[in-house]
Parts: sequence; structure tokens; C-alpha cells
Amino acid sequence: MNILLTGYTGNLGKEMAHQLAGHEVHALVRDVEKVNALHQPHVQIHPGDFDELPNKLAADIEVIIHAAASTAFRAPLATLREVNVEGTARMLEFARRCPLLKKFVQVSTACVCGTNVGLVEEARLVRPIGFVNAYEQSKWEAEELVFDSDLPVEVVRLSIVAGSETDGSVLRLGAMHHLLFWLWKGLIPMMPGSDQTRVDLISTEYAAAVVAACVDSPLESGRVMHGCAGDAAPRLSELLQHLASVFEPTSNGWRSGSIVAPAIVDAETFAMFKTSVMQSGDVLFRRVLEDAESFLPGLLHPRQHATDNADRCCLQPRADWKPLTELVTHHVIQSKSRS
Repeated sequence: MNILLTGYTGNLGKEMAHQLAGHEVHALVRDVEKVNALHQPHVQIHPGDFDELPNKLAADIEVIIHAAASTAFRAPLATLREVNVEGTARMLEFARRCPLLKKFVQVSTACVCGTNVGLVEEARLVRPIGFVNAYEQSKWEAEELVFDSDLPVEVVRLSIVAGSETDGSVLRLGAMHHLLFWLWKGLIPMMPGSDQTRVDLISTEYAAAVVAACVDSPLESGRVMHGCAGDAAPRLSELLQHLASVFEPTSNGWRSGSIVAPAIVDAETFAMFKTSVMQSGDVLFRRVLEDAESFLPGLLHPRQHATDNADRCCLQPRADWKPLTELVTHHVIQSKSRS
């Protein structure tokens, strides 16, 4: 099939294209300079923006995978809407020009459930009571455009894509990776959450495999797949204990006990901690907390993502979270220590 892929130069792009090697992939790329290291023989590069796609390409495209997005958690909603919502609207407009279109796949985030708690079904979501950040809201709004369209659509929601299950590598470090480094440095003495909080982590390979499985499976318009760990996701306390064992051999502070795993606290205690940090005048702590504040409060809303649809379609097993986090942690420490 002829597949149009956006987001090729993002963290998932190369692996998604690799998993689609049996198809002809057309990658829409704004920054062509980033493409050299990603080159794959079955991928044709189309430089430019949505509006610059030629009519000839529209005539051939059978599947669109819209994975391009801004993940700037601290950006204002208006800025994120320009990329995540308006960008989706423009891709839907292009899709309407494709006479052979069989499926429009929207790559979304498991965080569109916002502050909802409990089991999150693989289905269209009523607007959550609240969102932790503007990124979550912009991605939910983008989903709504997709569901409301008159096109054959499916949505793949991905949880935290930690990195490669072979070596822990990731194209660009994101919020989760910076958090790992701050934890290793002892800059996060407490985290909001509860005994029920799960941290849903998946590998780059599994995330791409779910998207590819969605492409290759028969259309069920309106279907949602969760590329998530689901009931295999570790609880926050388990993850922190495991990270402590990973950190200890790499750090004198962790070995000596001067750095310990952060305490898991409720919202009120974390708010008091935040206030004390902001009043302390410690520039580094303030900067770290300001960044972490854009996503850490999500841990106060324990939930688990259903994965039935993804499990039926995707045959690739999920990577075990323990070796995955070990590989990713070592990659992050090496990368950040060099920079």
C-alpha cells in the first residue's frame, strides 16, 4: 500500500517506517537535514508542509498515519493547538483529496484521559473533567476532529515511549528521560502519587508495532487501540525501588545513602514542597520543579489502560519494564553526562 506518514523525524518515525517495510512509505518532512540518518530504501521523502503535498500524491495514497505533534508540555494551549489541532485538521483536509483512502490513523497519547481515574477503555472519550497540561487537551481536541470527520478513521493512543528495547536509545530525550536524570542526581526528593498509581511504559519497537498492526488490520472505523502496558505497568513504588537498584552502582550518592528514592506524597504535601522550593531561591531546584510540574501531577490520578483491541491486532510482545528501564536509564545518564 501507499502510506503517507507524518512525524518521520520524530522519536517513533524511523521505527514506524521500519515496521512498514512491506509498503511504500511517503514521509512528509519539514526539516530535510534530519533525514540523512533516517534513510530507508522504501521511504520516499516529500519536503515541505501539508499544503505543499502534490495532487498526484493524493491520487495514490491509501493510508495516512498522522504522527506529527508537539510534545512541549509547558507550551501554552494556543501554541499547541496550532500544531496538534490545526495540523490534524489540515491532514484531514488532505485525506479528503485521496480517492483511494482506506484508513486515516491518528497517533495520539494515552494521556488524553486527563485527570480521569480507573480503567480507560479503548473508545472515544467524553471530555475529561480536567487536564494536567495543555498538551493533553490539544491531543484530545485533535482526536475529536478525527472522530467527527466523515473519513474511515482509527486512533492509536500510546503511553510513555521510553526508548529502544535493544539498547535504550531514543532519538531525542523527552520529559520522562529528564526526570530519570533528575532522580539520579537526587533533585526530586518527593513525587506526587499513591499506592494505586501505575507508570505505563512501552518500548519504541512496541509502539511502532501497534501502529503498524492498526494499518494492516481490517478497518473498524472509529476504533481505538491502546499501545500501552496496561495491567503489566508497574506501580510507582515498584518503579522507584527498581530505579534505586539501577542507580546505586552508577553513583556514589546512591551507594552511600546520601541520595535515596523519593517519597510518594499526596497533592497537599507536594504543593507545600513546591511552595518551599519556589521560596528558597535555589535556581536549579526551581527550574527542575517547574519542568516536572508540567507532568508529575498526572501521577495523582491512578488509572489503567485497557489493551484488548491492541492485543488482538498486534502480535509483538511488550518488552518487560525492568530491563527496558535499565537500558533507558543507562542511555540517559550517558547522554546527559556528555552534554
